[in-house]
Amino acid sequence: MRYGSISLALLCLYASNSFAALEVITNSEKQTLNKIETEYDIDSLLINVNDKFSQLNKKAYDVEGLKKTIASEQQRYDELIDGLPQAIRAKSALPDTYKQIEESVILVDELTLKAEEDSKRLETEKVEILSEYEQINKQRTSKSQQLFKLKTDITNRLIADLSKSSSTLPVNINGSTECSKYQTIADCLKESQSSILSNTRNESPFLNDKSVLLSYEVIDANMNMRGDLNYKVAMKFKPSYNNKIDDMLNEKLGLKSAMVTLVSNVPADWFVNGIKIGTGKKLFHEIPLGKHGILASYQNQDQSSVESIEGNGVFNYKFANVAAAKKPVSKPSVVVAEVPKGILKPSVKSTQQPVVQKPKAKYTLFSDQTSIKLSDDDAKKTSSDKGYEYFMGVTPATKKQNIEFTNEPIEK
Repeated sequence: MRYGSISLALLCLYASNSFAALEVITNSEKQTLNKIETEYDIDSLLINVNDKFSQLNKKAYDVEGLKKTIASEQQRYDELIDGLPQAIRAKSALPDTYKQIEESVILVDELTLKAEEDSKRLETEKVEILSEYEQINKQRTSKSQQLFKLKTDITNRLIADLSKSSSTLPVNINGSTECSKYQTIADCLKESQSSILSNTRNESPFLNDKSVLLSYEVIDANMNMRGDLNYKVAMKFKPSYNNKIDDMLNEKLGLKSAMVTLVSNVPADWFVNGIKIGTGKKLFHEIPLGKHGILASYQNQDQSSVESIEGNGVFNYKFANVAAAKKPVSKPSVVVAEVPKGILKPSVKSTQQPVVQKPKAKYTLFSDQTSIKLSDDDAKKTSSDKGYEYFMGVTPATKKQNIEFTNEPIEK
C-alpha cells in the first residue's frame, strides 16, 4: 500500500492546543544548551595544547636519535679499545689511535650530558602539558554535568506534560493505496487501517507501538475504476515518553558516543585528547560526541587537528617524505616523553597490539578509550558486511492478476 508522508512538522501542524505547547526541546531549553556550549568552548585550549604536545613528541624523537648516536659512538669506542693491542704491537698510528679514543670519550660524555638535560626539560614540559589537559578534562566534566542536568529537566517536563489527561496528539494524513476494483471503499480502508496506524506511530517521537489510539475517523475517501483509493484520515493518540525521545535528547545534547576511524599512510601512533589509543594505519576508536583533539605521530612528524565529532566518521592523516624505519644495532635505553594512562612517544621497539572485539556505540559521559587495529583485509571485510542481498520468490505474471484473484490491496 502507498501511504502519505507523516513528518514531525506535519504532526505539529495538525496538533491541538494541548499539544502545540509540547515540544521535545523548547526555545528556552535551546538557549540554555547554547549557553552551556559557549561557556565550555574549548577550541582554543585544545588547539594550543595539541600544538605543545606535538612539539613534545618531536623533541622526544630527537632525544631518541641522540641516544642512538651515543650507542653508536660507544660501539666505535669499544672497537678502538679492541684494536689497541694490535696498534701497540705494530707501533704504527698509535698516537692517532689514542686521539680517536680520547675524542670518542669526550663526545660520549657531551652527548650524555645533553641527553640528560633535554630529558629533564621534557619532564618539565610534560608536567605542564598534563596540567593543561587536566584543566580541559575538568571543563569536559563540568559541561557533561550541566548537560545531564539539562536533560533531566527536559525529561521531567516532558513526563509531566505527557501525563496530563488533556495531553493528546491529533494527526491528520492524506494518503493513497491500490485496492481490488471488486472491493468496496470501506473494505479496502479497513484492511489498510493497521498499516496506517503503524506508519503513524513510527513517524512521531511521542508515539510507539504501545501508544493508545483515542479516535480514528476517515474524513474523506474516493476510488476510481482502476482501484486507486485516495483518503484523508484524522486520528488522535495519547502521547507518552519513550525511548525515541530519549535517543533524540542524547543526540541533540551530545550525550552519545560515536565510532571514528583513524586512517594514515604509515603505522602512526594515535592520540586523542593527549591519551595514546594505539598504533597502526587504521584504528577504530569510540569517542563521546563533541570537540576533541586528535594527533597522529610518526618518526619526527606530527599531524593534528581539533574535530567536532557529531557522529561516526573517518579522519585521514597523511605523512609525506617518510623515511624507512631502520633497526638499531644495539638497544640503548631511550628517553621518552611519556604521560600517564598511555601518553607515550614511541621508542624504536614496537609492541603488537591485540585485536579485540569492536564495542557497539553507547551513551557515555566519557570515552572508554577502546580502540581496534584493523588490517587492510579486515577493513575490506568490514566494508563488505554493510551490503544486503535479497532473494525473491516466484511471483504472479502481473500485479493485476494478483489483485483480481486475491482481492488484496497492493502497496505502492
